[in-house]
Amino acid sequence: MDRYNDEAGYKKWFDDIEEPKVLAPFVDPNLDPQYYVDRYNNEITYKDWFDKTYPEMTIYEAVGLEEPEIVEPEFGECGEGTKLVDGKCTVIPSESKSSGGGCLIATAAYGSEMAPQVQFLREIRDNQLMNTESGTSFMTGFNQVYYSFSPYIADMQRENPMFKEMVKIGITPLLSSLSIMEYAESESQVLGYGIGVILINIGMYFAAPAMLFFGIKKVRRVRF
Repeated sequence: MDRYNDEAGYKKWFDDIEEPKVLAPFVDPNLDPQYYVDRYNNEITYKDWFDKTYPEMTIYEAVGLEEPEIVEPEFGECGEGTKLVDGKCTVIPSESKSSGGGCLIATAAYGSEMAPQVQFLREIRDNQLMNTESGTSFMTGFNQVYYSFSPYIADMQRENPMFKEMVKIGITPLLSSLSIMEYAESESQVLGYGIGVILINIGMYFAAPAMLFFGIKKVRRVRF
């Protein structure tokens, strides 16, 4: 205590020492902390989950990052990296490989962004598809179609528990078929396995029901 009070150099050294940062339990130290910040800023369901689970801290505190300082601009203009939202300069999330929205339908079906099924879909997207040019191109086109209707399906699931269970049953075969993609490591494998998964799902969701329908119709004709 005497050295702290009497020696200016010692006081400065002591004050400059940073306390070790305590990360939230869900944070994987092997991942870039910005991954969690981007998800918080881009995915509404993830933001709601975090705010309800950790009301006493910000996402920056949870992942061990310093919260960016937002400087009020002059003449109503924002600086680089921010944009004007409701009269305030807001930090624009940096684009990263992992960003690209959430699995809205699966999240609504399984009730949480942290559900194993939702994390499985995210891992397939980030670790296999987004690591190749063909996978990235596919995700770009897929997202344009998917996000045109998925918010409405997700809302319907939240409002109708029976519909939610039907969707959960309906996407189970899709999740099973996607497990094949875990073995894709190269560009050619992603392309080959991807085409295989698409064909499998066309068979399960379209060809098989059509064959069943015409088979039943044919049996009914024979009987009557």
